Amino acid sequence: MIEFPDYRRATNAAYDVLQYYDGTFPEIKILTIIKRYPNIKICSYSCAAQKLNVSHSEFTYQYASSEQGFTVADRLNNRYIIYYNDFKDTTTTKFTLAHELGHIILGHTNDNEIADKEANCFARNLLCPIQIIIGFQLETVSDYTNCFHISEPMAVASICNKKSDEYYITKQNYDSIDEKVYCYMVGCTPAELYGYA
Repeated sequence: MIEFPDYRRATNAAYDVLQYYDGTFPEIKILTIIKRYPNIKICSYSCAAQKLNVSHSEFTYQYASSEQGFTVADRLNNRYIIYYNDFKDTTTTKFTLAHELGHIILGHTNDNEIADKEANCFARNLLCPIQIIIGFQLETVSDYTNCFHISEPMAVASICNKKSDEYYITKQNYDSIDEKVYCYMVGCTPAELYGYA
């Protein structure tokens, strides 16, 4: 049986996470999101290298399973550590953390091409919500990089996948996050917006 990435599940998992996001818009603060999960810790390559008494380079190329980042899972106790390469720029780190969170949220147990595509989809929708793209009329790579503080490759990926992301998001998730973003931007609560405060 041939398996394909489940983009609908990955897209909506990102918006499910955004339901509980209490940080800023339009830039999504990935560290604010991860802090909501007490069972997920993050650790820089520098910190891990120091604990092992090796250089950053040794840890990156001899211990780490990826140059950007990876996750160690204790599934029995539902605990995770996301390791990230702190020598990379902030936009790369931001995507890496979102991508690894995607693996955790989506319950991936194997690191393969399908899991990576789903984690990329999750990260893209988490960091570049379609409601902001539409509401702010973002079109160019620089629009995306300036609005979301992401890398150019991520902006290109988000632009290329805009139609599929719109297609896969459920109406309920779309409306809920759209309202959340609107309320943040105008400085009101949903209760105030609908007059039942």
